[in-house]
Amino acid sequence: MMAMEAHASRQQSDLGEQPFDRWITADGLVAAEFYRRGPQAFLIRFPDQADFEIALGNSQVKAFPLPDLSSAALDTLYRNSILPIIANHAGGLNLHGSAVAMGAGEGEGALAFMGLSRRGKTTLAGAFAAAGHPFLSEDTVALERSGEHYLVQPMRPVLRVFHDSAHFLLGQAPDWDDEDSKSEVDASGLLPFADRPAPLRHIFLLGPGEAHRVVITRLGEVEALAQLMQQAFVLDVEDKPRLRAHFERVAILAAKVPCHLLDYPRRYDHLPQVIAAIEAFSVRE
Repeated sequence: MMAMEAHASRQQSDLGEQPFDRWITADGLVAAEFYRRGPQAFLIRFPDQADFEIALGNSQVKAFPLPDLSSAALDTLYRNSILPIIANHAGGLNLHGSAVAMGAGEGEGALAFMGLSRRGKTTLAGAFAAAGHPFLSEDTVALERSGEHYLVQPMRPVLRVFHDSAHFLLGQAPDWDDEDSKSEVDASGLLPFADRPAPLRHIFLLGPGEAHRVVITRLGEVEALAQLMQQAFVLDVEDKPRLRAHFERVAILAAKVPCHLLDYPRRYDHLPQVIAAIEAFSVRE
């Protein structure tokens, strides 16, 4: 793992050039911009948060946060975005999502929840944990091939959620100053964490929340691949050989692991029904 070297804070000045790639949120906002700094060097800018200078040849990651960005927020950007980007560039398979562990012994397996930002992936993982299914990750699903299976690797034992989601998961309002930003909730007896890998059984792609009940629809390989590619962490979209190799890794995943569209009303009081429906579905499948 490439270590992050945190530097003194600085403002984000105009770079005087256009990025070669951007991450755009569902709301049309720029989440990240990618700039080339050499054959194996990049600058990734998270607007109003931090700049990361990546030198792959020297295995260096230098971070330059804005003055008001906390060290915890900087570490989160590094772990949940920069590391998966670098890992995928090196041939790994990391996707944007959360995961939980279900079952025990030979029946143990992991469920992954993926989809666009603000669709409730982390809250859903936390709700599963509160129902007795420990969470494995909250923002990145890190996969390792093991024979015919994929193992979901455990990540940090924290859930990053908004104030209202923390209130729902903990049963009481958290003592946070900022109710409009995400904060970390540590794993606990209420929210157990799975600290060992689990084989991936199903992938659920979260819909927009327009359904009036829990709807689970199996996706074909082509549609599943298209959905999964939207959850990829790609460093250099202009590196065609690496992009092709990453596409092939995701295609194999889509062929081997059942992928489903999951939609349900985005209400906290509906989450127990979502969990019950997925529990029953997992037993049938």
